[in-house]
Amino acid sequence: MVNIKELTGRNLSQSNRMLVKNAYDRGVEFKKLKNGKFKMSHDGKSYIVRGGRATQSPNTKLAMKIVKYKNTSSSLLRNLGFPCPQNAIFTSNEIDRAWNWAKSILPVVIKPNDGSMGKLVFVKIEDYDEFVSCFKKVSKKHSQILIEQFVSGEEYRFSFIKDEVVAVAKRVPANVVGDGKHTIEELINIKNKERDKRKNPLHKKLDTKEETVRVLKKHGLSLTDIPSLGEIIYLRSNSNISTGGDGIDMTDSINPAIKDSVTKAIRSIPGLRVCGADILINGDEYSIIEINSHAMLSMHHFPWEGEKRDVITQLVDYMFPNTVKQLDE
Repeated sequence: MVNIKELTGRNLSQSNRMLVKNAYDRGVEFKKLKNGKFKMSHDGKSYIVRGGRATQSPNTKLAMKIVKYKNTSSSLLRNLGFPCPQNAIFTSNEIDRAWNWAKSILPVVIKPNDGSMGKLVFVKIEDYDEFVSCFKKVSKKHSQILIEQFVSGEEYRFSFIKDEVVAVAKRVPANVVGDGKHTIEELINIKNKERDKRKNPLHKKLDTKEETVRVLKKHGLSLTDIPSLGEIIYLRSNSNISTGGDGIDMTDSINPAIKDSVTKAIRSIPGLRVCGADILINGDEYSIIEINSHAMLSMHHFPWEGEKRDVITQLVDYMFPNTVKQLDE
């Protein structure tokens, strides 16, 4: 079995390990470079991988700069007529200015302008004290804080390769379902045992830490409450798999009109060939929340529910098309 770290000279995320192994098995050559970079080459095509992010290597530098800063990509898409929530950025010493901007459009979302994986994302902030508390938490780690109009709806990840959306997953916030017998904390322990049993490499265990307590408190709940039979209790406001959410495959059942519109939106960003788009859907309407050039493609290989989608193979097909012929021989 190939040693990925030895091959590339660095640690990689799940999606990138899967891509490297797939490419290596097809005969793609690897060369370690300085500063943690490595090169992937086959039959005249090559990519320099920086930061271990092989999945985004087909994107141009311009595309990655556009989508790195959420306000930039959002502004671009809004100007082209695509639905994106209103937002603005502020620095750490601009709490009062940020609040004055936000208070007329409450509730709002507070998050880093250049964040990822759902870290430090606070959703549906409705009052001043909570706004200040969450703003300060983000400003400790990031110089630019994005304040965004809250949009209701169910969250989906649309994964895009080359010119099309290749898979869609519904992302459900970390949750437990009541049985009328167990407390929320006990239900968390029960679900965590199910996580252990399935050995799904992406779906994280639920926790009872500060953010879980904060979200429960907003709904008038605590870890000792006993939910009724069938009642869904959400433990996070964001839907990221990395914060305990559930990924459910929806590729074959997504609204085709929304899929086509999202595809056009992604194509409108110059040089963006591989990405994940976070979309909120409410009936026949949708909003583009953000575009990620470093998408967690592996979520489609390991859904919590639904069909597995081999998007990594599709990406390697695109990056190194002549290896497809090699595999067929």
